[in-house]
Amino acid sequence: MAYEIEIETKILDIEAGETERSLVKLGARLIKETTLRVDWYRPKGIGEGEDPWFLRIRSDDEGKCRVTWKAKSDILGVARKHKEIDFAIAEPEKMADLFKELGLEFYAHQDKKRKSFALNDWIFEIDQYPQMPPFLEVEGVSEGEVKKAIALLGLEHNRTWARGERILIQEIYGLDWYDMRF
Repeated sequence: MAYEIEIETKILDIEAGETERSLVKLGARLIKETTLRVDWYRPKGIGEGEDPWFLRIRSDDEGKCRVTWKAKSDILGVARKHKEIDFAIAEPEKMADLFKELGLEFYAHQDKKRKSFALNDWIFEIDQYPQMPPFLEVEGVSEGEVKKAIALLGLEHNRTWARGERILIQEIYGLDWYDMRF
C-alpha cells in the first residue's frame, strides 16, 4: 500500500493578514478558504496520548468530506513526519456509523477556519481555531524545504511547533481541544 508522507510544522505568533500579504507578494496562490469541521475516532478505552494512530472525518463549507488515517508522527527537529491515508467520502454520517460498528468511539470535535496557499512545492495554511490566535502550517517535501519556506517568509524567529495540535491547544493556549466550536 502506498502512503502519503507529510512533513510539516506550525509557526506560532503570526499576524494572519501580514502573513497572507507576504504569501501573495511571493506569488503564492490561494487554493482554498473554508471552515473545517473535524470529528475524531479511536479504539474504545484508549487514554489521552496513548493513541496508536489518528482517524478523523473532516468536512468543509462546500460539503466535501474526507476520511484521514494518520500514523504517529516522527519529530524531525522543527518539523514532523507521518504516514497518512486520505480519501473523499460522500456520506460522512454513514462512515461515522461504520466506525461505531467497528468498535471505535467518537472522542473530539473541532471547528477551524483555514486559508490554504500553494507556492512551488510548499503548502501554507493559516488556521484559526475558536478563542486562540492564528498560526501558519508549512508543509514541504523535507525538513530543509520547510525551513527554507519559513526563512522566505521572514518567520525564522517565530516559535515553531512540531508536536500535535491537541498538545499545542491544551499546553500553550489552555483550551479544551476535545470540543472547539465557533
